[in-house]
Amino acid sequence: MFKKLKWRSLLLLALSLVMLTGCGGGKSSNDDKEGSGSADDAFKLTVWVHPYVAAEAKDAQSKVFEDMAVEFKETYPKAEVVFEEIPWANREEKMLTALSTNDGPDVFYLIPDMMTQFADKGVLAPLDEHLGDDFDYSDFTETSIEAVTYNDHIYGLPMLREVQTMFYNTTILEEIGGDPENLPTTWAEFNELADKAVEKGYYARTFEGGNTLNATLYPYIWQAGGDIIGEDEEILINSDESVKGWEEIMRQYEAGYFPEDSITAADQAPLFVEGKSLATFSSAYILNLLKDAGVENYVIGEPLEGVTFGTTGMFVVSAKSKNVDKASEFVATMTNAENQRAFNSLTNYIPSRESAIDIYDGNPDMKQLAEFVGMAKGGVIHPAARVFMANVQAKVQAMMEGSLTPKAAADEAADMIKNEM
Repeated sequence: MFKKLKWRSLLLLALSLVMLTGCGGGKSSNDDKEGSGSADDAFKLTVWVHPYVAAEAKDAQSKVFEDMAVEFKETYPKAEVVFEEIPWANREEKMLTALSTNDGPDVFYLIPDMMTQFADKGVLAPLDEHLGDDFDYSDFTETSIEAVTYNDHIYGLPMLREVQTMFYNTTILEEIGGDPENLPTTWAEFNELADKAVEKGYYARTFEGGNTLNATLYPYIWQAGGDIIGEDEEILINSDESVKGWEEIMRQYEAGYFPEDSITAADQAPLFVEGKSLATFSSAYILNLLKDAGVENYVIGEPLEGVTFGTTGMFVVSAKSKNVDKASEFVATMTNAENQRAFNSLTNYIPSRESAIDIYDGNPDMKQLAEFVGMAKGGVIHPAARVFMANVQAKVQAMMEGSLTPKAAADEAADMIKNEM
């Protein structure tokens, strides 16, 4: 879900959005919108979605979305809801281009660090202002609402959650004296087992240095008690606590916990599937690979130090929509409990509504992952988060290559973040 972006192009597009939104301080006026009216009004909503499933399940995905439209039309029978699927690749550039030319969708899908960018440019409608004071958010998990909130406004309604945690090979665990019923919860407990695994010729865990920082550096920093950006935009990535996260990555790398090519590796799942690693840091994605390979000797552990990363997928409304209120209502329909059950059952994500998590009552693995969403941070909630990520990632790689100490890498990352902010 995380794709590399063409930052220069995005910067130009972002600048064009600034010009379009003018000097309104990020606020958009809906005075000229046709957002309100009666249930008998005829109007059209265009919804951009993505391929959340494999090609063979595309028809089933289309059926889930069409059922949402059917439900919505029970209230607005003259509404026309059109779903358009766009690919994951270059989606941010495509969205920014469409919105800057007033040719974008009414409703579309974002993740938290993209949401903050779009909201900061004033191209998202604050849903809390359009859904009204009586809209009930209580069924959504607390961390999912936090992930869609920016500058004291709710800009999207969460549809899905994903959580990353530790998965262990039970055969290796037993070989090194570990207990599948008593898995590590702290760095110290994990490192004790990791050292034994390395002594036996295994890797201790996966570390995909070519992947997003949400799956590499950031969880280490959070687990060390640090953060990336704090309140009042205080840069914390090089605080004393955060540097401990940088240091732990380097220590584990030098100790042989993960392969030498981890500096740039993008997918180390095969190491775990093939029984070469004690553990992997992954999501429900690994469960599908294990099932396909017929691997059953695994167990799921909770996030170390009680904190991890887990994205939140949300649907948002364009501030340029001619039907902002109706579009907001449709997002509410899309994300109600029944539609979340249908969507997440198909896509194998975790519902953001507490009441919808019952779809996994018969699936112990997914039920266990759902229990960890309260420990999952949605990433760095800041409009510059996606802009500085590639530069910070380069500092992690430089550290692992040996050209920077952990403290120097953290300090240089902080300077880069300051420049981007």
